[in-house]
Amino acid sequence: MTSRSFSTCTTRELARQVETEIKESAPYLSNVCVYGGVSYTSQQNALSRGVDVVVGTPGRLIDLIGSNSIKLGEVRFLVLDEADQMLVVGFEEVVVHILEKLPSERQSMLFSATMLDWVKKLSWKYLNNPLTIDLVKA
Repeated sequence: MTSRSFSTCTTRELARQVETEIKESAPYLSNVCVYGGVSYTSQQNALSRGVDVVVGTPGRLIDLIGSNSIKLGEVRFLVLDEADQMLVVGFEEVVVHILEKLPSERQSMLFSATMLDWVKKLSWKYLNNPLTIDLVKA
């Protein structure tokens, strides 16, 4: 399965919320939400039919990448939501592994409530000319 858009979220609740927003704002895009605690097979089957957008938690995404159920070669858009929380819950290595498998030519968006050192390093390493928008100071 290849996808053109890829979103990583910290929790299944956030992933489902993002999936709902995509369905409501872009109903013409096919999408699948993948996360642990539900049938791996049903998620693989959904992916095998092809989708425009994959939304998921890092752990399940890395499992699906490892089983070749998701191929990242055609990803054109990446969203990392709550990047600061991914470090807090121990997903640093998983996120870096996913980022290293993505094509270098893509649009990436990283959202974070706080700019921890890890988030800053991640943005400078994996984003081209990152732009920081600070809504607290604005």
